[in-house]
Amino acid sequence: MKPTGVHHLSERFTDVSDRFRSLWTFYQFLGGVYRHRSQGEVPYSYDFQALYRRLQEMVPRVGMGDAGATEIEFEQVERELGRIHSELSKIEAALPPSLLRRFFDHLKRQDEKILYALIKFYLRSPELTPDTLDKLDLLLTRIAENPVQDGRVSIRSTTDLKSNFERLAAFAAIPPLRVSDAAPAIEALRDFRSELRGFSSFEQLVDSGVYDRYRKLKQRLGRSFLHTPLLLEVVATNIEAKNQFQRLYRDEELKIIEETTKVFEIERFLERNPAVGHEDLKQRLEAFREWWSRFDAGRRDDNLKREAIVELRRSMHAVIREFEPLRRMTELAKRQAAVDTTARATPFSPDVPTDVIEGEPFPEAAEAPAPVAPEPRPTGATLTDVLSPDPLLNEVFHRIMFALEMVVWDRSPEQAVHAPELAELHLEPWEIAAYRSLVEERAAPGTTEWELEAFFLRSAALRIKMDGERSRVHNLPPTERADRVFEILERSGQSLERAREMDHRFQWFIDDLLYSGDTARLEQLYRSRFRFLHAYSGLWLEHQARGGLTPL
Repeated sequence: MKPTGVHHLSERFTDVSDRFRSLWTFYQFLGGVYRHRSQGEVPYSYDFQALYRRLQEMVPRVGMGDAGATEIEFEQVERELGRIHSELSKIEAALPPSLLRRFFDHLKRQDEKILYALIKFYLRSPELTPDTLDKLDLLLTRIAENPVQDGRVSIRSTTDLKSNFERLAAFAAIPPLRVSDAAPAIEALRDFRSELRGFSSFEQLVDSGVYDRYRKLKQRLGRSFLHTPLLLEVVATNIEAKNQFQRLYRDEELKIIEETTKVFEIERFLERNPAVGHEDLKQRLEAFREWWSRFDAGRRDDNLKREAIVELRRSMHAVIREFEPLRRMTELAKRQAAVDTTARATPFSPDVPTDVIEGEPFPEAAEAPAPVAPEPRPTGATLTDVLSPDPLLNEVFHRIMFALEMVVWDRSPEQAVHAPELAELHLEPWEIAAYRSLVEERAAPGTTEWELEAFFLRSAALRIKMDGERSRVHNLPPTERADRVFEILERSGQSLERAREMDHRFQWFIDDLLYSGDTARLEQLYRSRFRFLHAYSGLWLEHQARGGLTPL
């Protein structure tokens, strides 16, 4: 056989082996995605081990023997690989780009070999659809990222990236672009990075529409963005966009929490005063509920989308604007009612008795004026209003309040515990009842009943906080930075210190209920305490295992 034929077969074998590795890796990747989503097994099976053995058996025949028979076998294997690629592509097409992102966020650390194998799978697709280009964009950006602190990333060495991207462009047969064609796109991408760096608030970032304009530019580039000079600019801009979004969103999230609290208070007010509301306001509240559900689900699934944030902000502001005239009218009505009450209590004229005007007996001079009842405290208060601010637990109080306000109050506490909105909190029915009792002011502050309801909520909040911190401490990688470990252990140490004090408070309430013979409440208190101790001991053990100074 001619040397050129040997060289041709050798190159063909290298290509077939590379395709096989890419397909096998992609199949394993799909299995990981399906397990991550609790969907069982991939709806396609193939004996990759058998195909691997077949390829290994072909190795001796590549450099010797019957070239014609070897060519036929190559054609058979290539057709088989094409069929596998087609079957996997059908399954993969149902996975949106956002799912791919969430899966790799879940993994935290990715093997570059796996990323390159997945990229090659997509590059071999007969058609690069918009979704496929989005997935390639995501994977190539992952290749370019270098994690730093606070969840931000920096771009890796441009020299290394350039050589890797050039090999991928050659693999995908991306035609080179003329400098005159690439220059305008490169300039536009750099302008986007400059614009992103100029924003000082999340509101400016969103209102600018920069992300939509940037996405449209990448869609216009299409397959051309895989051209190496353009791809280097694209991944640099992607990283800048990601860092700016995270930096500005941290402050915006606090504002969203404050404003959603106002909207929930408005909703509670309207529930108690249905005559005040009107149809437009009710529709805006429904829109707020829908967007809040999407926003909250996105936060839980780590799939928060800009659209959900933008529309939630708009719906909140619409509710507040629509309610403002009603609030002013209500305040004016209250002031007018106070004036009218004062006028009725004052004689019309020194010469005309009030019984002529009011139709009521004129009070005798010696009678003392009736005491004026104190104005009731307004309802619809937040947890931090009722329980007083607590820097350690305020964030958890907000989570509890938001989740409970999402559940219709017509549902009993026993039914509400099974609501999807409360799934992550794992509250007990009496803890839900305690929240409702406090915000509706059923118990007078300062009474034992009020103190017990407040304690149920405080202990539940600390329990939820400790469960989350235990998970964070447990998942700290051995290579985590020392300052980051110290910060997490410092926070969990504060929770442990508070938990020790709260456990003593549990005993006080138990003794009180034993003395009073309230066995129903006693059983609730015991269950809450045992759950509290489970969270307390779990965090204590994880904290100590990582070298934290655990309070005794």
